[in-house]
Amino acid sequence: MGKEVASEKKRVQVLDDVKNTDFTAARNEFHFRTPWVVDKMIPMLKDERDLPMLCLLVNIVEVVLPGAMLVYGVNLWQPPMSLLTCNLVGIGYIVSVLLLFQERFTLCIHFASHRAIFTNEVLNTMIGWVLAPFFGIPCGVYKLHHVVMHHIENNHELDTSSTEPYQRDDWTEFLKYWFRFVVLIWPELPYYCFRTKKWAWFASAVSGLALWLAFVGFMARYVSLLGTTWVFIVPHVIAMSAMSFGNWSQHIFVKPDDRLSNYSLTYNCIDTPVNQTTFNDGYHIVHHLNARLHWTEIPQYFYDTREKHHQGGALTFRGLHFMDVGWLVMTKQLNKLAESYVHLGSKETAPTVEEVEQRLRSMLVRCDVAPAGTKKDK
Repeated sequence: MGKEVASEKKRVQVLDDVKNTDFTAARNEFHFRTPWVVDKMIPMLKDERDLPMLCLLVNIVEVVLPGAMLVYGVNLWQPPMSLLTCNLVGIGYIVSVLLLFQERFTLCIHFASHRAIFTNEVLNTMIGWVLAPFFGIPCGVYKLHHVVMHHIENNHELDTSSTEPYQRDDWTEFLKYWFRFVVLIWPELPYYCFRTKKWAWFASAVSGLALWLAFVGFMARYVSLLGTTWVFIVPHVIAMSAMSFGNWSQHIFVKPDDRLSNYSLTYNCIDTPVNQTTFNDGYHIVHHLNARLHWTEIPQYFYDTREKHHQGGALTFRGLHFMDVGWLVMTKQLNKLAESYVHLGSKETAPTVEEVEQRLRSMLVRCDVAPAGTKKDK
């Protein structure tokens, strides 16, 4: 009787039964193509497959920068407009940027930091030093934080954004992580460069953070405090908080006894519309295995390395993205999350939903970390 009940338990879906729309869905990283401008800039691309990135960056110049000017214009208008009007315009600007561009730009600068988009180095530099502050990211910091620190240290000891020391389904633990990610970045990022003797990056970190702070301070004091609050300060708090929860969610599952393996420190999200707005960012195991892989090649690489993923114990979810996964974990909905799990092996070996739930729960505990500098990944 017990065996019959066990056999009737719901088993998770298998990859062979998944029709993955990541291969067929239309790209959605940009909103519109500006014909003359884009056509003139295409020859500047290193790889024409990055056309969606170019279109997105042009959209930002055409929409976000004029929007920021409007916020300042309203705050500087003479005779002065009411405080209510100024704040409503600021709120409208923030909401528009968040809904239309924030996530798209964050993943654009993400992949552009791994693989330069343009043949013109000035244009590449402008993404991280000129456009990034409009999305709450201090000048010149993103590549250092993500590519140099996070990927080299790989969510381990020297990575100040590591999730390993935390119980990753606890809000109090996340608040500790948030404070370190958002606030302590100021001293910790330069100190990381100092500790690892990356002197050029140390100079870049100090100058970038100082430039951003000086610029925001200047605009707040001498141009408009309220305008600067809406255009630069509020986006900074939102962006850093969102990225902290994003990285927390991406590395929320870590297998304690195999944490040095790329297959055991994150997971893949497949067949989700968010992959079409984030340059296939859902395949995070793939990204940690080969960070230089072009974003258009990522889904196929996942299938090409399916057996290695399976043997490595890789987690895969369908129809969800990182924020969804993080929210389900933090709200104690592991059973619901397990229902979206995709088994990479045969249908006969597929685990039950309950078995996946137990496995997920075991990967949320704090990790016993090795001495700093221990190397590294499979």
